[in-house]
Amino acid sequence: MLLAIVIALFAGCAIIGSSLSSSSPDSQLQSKDRSQVSQAQIDAATELSERDLALLVKSPDSYSGKTMVLYAKITQFDAATGKCIFRAGIAHKKMENSWDYDENSVFRGGDGSSNCPSLDGFVSDDEVRITATSLGSVSYETQIRGNTTVPAFKVETIASVK
Repeated sequence: MLLAIVIALFAGCAIIGSSLSSSSPDSQLQSKDRSQVSQAQIDAATELSERDLALLVKSPDSYSGKTMVLYAKITQFDAATGKCIFRAGIAHKKMENSWDYDENSVFRGGDGSSNCPSLDGFVSDDEVRITATSLGSVSYETQIRGNTTVPAFKVETIASVK
């Protein structure tokens, strides 16, 4: 019984709810995604070191507007997140084991709601390389009614790494 409760709590902490209130991840991401990123900025993006990623996770808002290369395992991309937003575990490099992408984050592609063709071919469990621009942090209510704050990103480019 205790194991079932622990599993339910762990699983529930990692699920974005479908609430469309003014503080939903979607509305937060839309309000933060106001600037255009130049192709030169995308082309100049570099991979983070392990330490840089730890600093980003510790203080996502201080990286807002910076474009970087991240590796990720998509952990939620479904009706609750919507067509253009997904949750992923991130890392500073392609990891040998999928469970090593352990930093929770949220990504937004395209216009964030219905026009995001670059994300069409991706689903949960895909491992990807993403050039992304930091949107700072986003907070959301978990399925078990807790709150969590995670780094948020706009997808500039995305490709499968498998």
